[in-house]
Amino acid sequence: MKLTIAALGLCLSLCGGAAAFDLQGTSAAGLRSAWDGPEIPLSAPERVEEKGLPSCAGYPLTMRLKGRSVTLPAAGVWTLESHLATREDSFPGRAFPRTVKENISAHTANSCALIKRHYPALDCGDVYNNRWTKEWTPPENGKAGQGSVGGLKPTRAEEMWIFNMMWLGKAMPKPGTKFLASYNGRSVVVVGGYERGPSSKKFLGGFQREVLWYLGAEEGRSRVTISTLNDQSLPPGPVHCGK
Repeated sequence: MKLTIAALGLCLSLCGGAAAFDLQGTSAAGLRSAWDGPEIPLSAPERVEEKGLPSCAGYPLTMRLKGRSVTLPAAGVWTLESHLATREDSFPGRAFPRTVKENISAHTANSCALIKRHYPALDCGDVYNNRWTKEWTPPENGKAGQGSVGGLKPTRAEEMWIFNMMWLGKAMPKPGTKFLASYNGRSVVVVGGYERGPSSKKFLGGFQREVLWYLGAEEGRSRVTISTLNDQSLPPGPVHCGK
């Protein structure tokens, strides 16, 4: 995957709010050493003037999951989740798709277009690179593309960065609650409360493909840390955290 990051426009804010992803004060060498994927070319200057960065501080939180309790921050392996239908997706006369394939190509194209605003050289095939990244979540006790919150749907900016765990009852966060996923020197503001699972204790939870792609994490192998997030005003997506 070839990514080009210009010195200007280094923010990835997919919901139109305040910029979250900021490489201010980060050297090119430091960024490259934190990334385990293909080299990411940076245009000069390799270091820009330092300025304030968002705080990614959180707090300890114990959540009841199926068959266990987990206290955040916690690290574990994660499964890959299929897409959820968003408020921006369109299905003739319906809120959800009839099948796991209906209009999924339009969904991934629109999501990738948001990423490409900041990574123009991105090949969308590197993000949506297998069957599960090209399907809606299957209709388990509901409809295709539907999460466990019934008819409530995330925005496209939220859906791209959704995570879920096998929460029990009131342990499931309110839809739209933001957490922090971190791995290999990278962090993403992720959104919970729209889906739950998987049931297997092998996994700490599940991520949408965009999360695993940005973190450079492998499904079922990479130990990604999930933490609470005090600042709920941060937009979903990649974030460069201050102290």
